[in-house]
Parts: sequence; structure tokens; C-alpha cells
Amino acid sequence: MSAAPLRVAKSEGRGDLRRFVDLPWRLYAGDPCWVPPLRKQVLELLDLRHPFYRDGAAEREVFLARRGGRVVGRIVAILNRAYNAFHQDRAGFFGFFECEDDQAAAGELLAAAADWLRGKGCDCMLGPVNPSTNYEAGLLVEGFDTPPTVMMTYNPRRYQELLEATGLEKAKDLFAYLSEVHPASLDRLAKFAERTSKREPELESRSVDMRRFHEEVAQVRAIYNSAWEKNWGFVPASDAEFAVLARELKPLVDPDLVRLSFFAGEPAGFLLALPDVNPALAVLNGSLWNPIRLLRASIVGRRKVGLRLITMGVKEQHRLRGIEGVMFYEGLKAALDNGYAWCEYSWILEDNELAKRTVRLMDAKLSKVYRIYGKAL
Repeated sequence: MSAAPLRVAKSEGRGDLRRFVDLPWRLYAGDPCWVPPLRKQVLELLDLRHPFYRDGAAEREVFLARRGGRVVGRIVAILNRAYNAFHQDRAGFFGFFECEDDQAAAGELLAAAADWLRGKGCDCMLGPVNPSTNYEAGLLVEGFDTPPTVMMTYNPRRYQELLEATGLEKAKDLFAYLSEVHPASLDRLAKFAERTSKREPELESRSVDMRRFHEEVAQVRAIYNSAWEKNWGFVPASDAEFAVLARELKPLVDPDLVRLSFFAGEPAGFLLALPDVNPALAVLNGSLWNPIRLLRASIVGRRKVGLRLITMGVKEQHRLRGIEGVMFYEGLKAALDNGYAWCEYSWILEDNELAKRTVRLMDAKLSKVYRIYGKAL
């Protein structure tokens, strides 16, 4: 660790934002499991014009830690008013944390975020979230031997010690399960799905219609905000925010892997799985503007290897009718038919026993653990 004086200050201007975004490329140099994010997307999530912040729903402050002229760490303090209004809470958040193996820098970064949030009236701090649980969330604490799947985080082992030494404690763990995609699981689910379909003749389940994408997104958003409203850490997404998320995911969608269910013609549930595009993202190395890398990424991206089941939700009034099993069956059949070899189910709250039992039907094993930390202010 450098003996140069440590200074933590708010980011000032475009140059500091560029240094903020570029820092991980130095910290993760040579790490085969790190998947570089697209620089453009990171900047968009920090841009106060992003729908996440619109109409005062949230605000943020960006901090950099320097030793001399060298940037050694970064953090973002996030006030999510939409979350606090929904939960009747006074929570603040931190995210986008990166740091050298420098405990003093990590401590000062967390202290700066806490001070800013305290000044906004917050009485506790949770994180990391980038910038909420609707995006990337959690610090990796188990499962460092393989790269993350699409939209999941990755960090060095030492980050756990850096954060916990500042007084942060576990608030909730998020689990990732992994299984092969194989016919044995399909056979078990097929019988369940058949029984459900006979018992519930008004149940309809189908793939997403990409020709009516905007209409489909509106239905998914309504189900999502209803089905997840009682989940820990949930915050509803606005129309504009959900539209941006959908627009970013649209190029990745394999329509057969997105299932919509209806009961008596009314939207009841959905399942969202995406091909794991992180191998192609790694080739791009943060930029869409290098034509050679873009070509290589296109070739890599056409290889159907794995997928991530991101979320499944069923409205409360339609639960315990077997809808989840039907969508799992149809999604797994599509994955087999389309040649995927494995599936990661992530993330699942550590205390969501129903979801954990369901994925174990696919012979899924716990593969990674991500942690959300908390601290009173």
C-alpha cells in the first residue's frame, strides 16, 4: 500500500467520471473471471437523466479515493426515494464499490457515502446495489472459481474483508444455483405440468411475442410489480425505467425462454431467462466501437452454451395453482430444444424456501453466494 496521503472527495467533471469507470480495468487486470462491463452502460446508470433518478425518485453522489494522483477506490452513495416511499423506510444505499487492497481507502469511501446519506435523512445504509436490486446487486462471497453470468456481479475475495472491517454486517444473502439442462428434469416436470393443465383449464402459457414487444413488456411490468411487492429489498420500477431495462435486454432475448402465463385471459405470471452473453461481453472489453472485437463477440455470442433464469413471478392470487411448474417445464423444454447445456438460477433470497426447493427439482446445486450488507447510521 502506498504511503502517499489519502484523500476521498466527490467526483468533479467528465475526467473524474472517466477515472471512476476505468478503475476496474486496472484492478482486475489478469483476472480470468472478471467480465468487463460496457463503459457506456456504466455511465448511463450514473447519468441523472436516467429514468431511475427521474422526477426526484432517486439521487446519487460519486466519490473517488486518491493516494497522491492515483485513484485507488470508488463508491456511489444512492438515495432511493422510490424505495423508501414503498417501504416506509429511511434507508440509503451504496454501490459501484471498487478498491485496491487498502483498508484505509475502503473505510474512508464507506464513511463518505454514509455521511452523505446521513445528511439526506437516512438512518441506515445497505449495499452494494448498482444502483438498486432491479440491476446488479450483492457482493460475491462464495463461488470465485467461475465467471459471473449475465447481469451478475464479480469481485475479489478481499472485498468481503474490506467491507466488514468498516462495520458493515450481513443483511441478506442472495443465492445462485447451477444445473445441467438435461431430459431427466424435464420428465419430472412434464407430469406436473400435465396435471396442472388438466386441473386449471383456464390457464394459458406461451412464449413472448417479439412483434408486440412493447405490449408484452407492459404486461410483464404489471406482473413483476405485483408478484414481487412483498419480497425483501424490492422496489417497483416506473414505466420509463422498466422500458429502458427492456430495451437493453431485447437484443439478448431468446423468445422461447421468456414465458407469459394467463388465467382466464388475465396476466398471471412470467418467467424470464436469458442466454449468458458474458463470454461475448468479455471479448468486447468495455467497448462497442472496435470492429474486430465486435465481430469476435458476435461469433462467440452465437454459441448457445448456458443461460440464466433471472426471475419468475406469479401474482399472489394465482399462486399455489401450479403455474410456476408449468412455466419451468416450458422454459426447460425450450432450453433443451435450443441446445443450452446449463442454467444458472439467480438470484434467490436465502430464505425463499419454495424457490430453492423448485430449482432443486432440476438437480441444481448452490454455486455462488452474494451478500447485501447493512449498517445503522
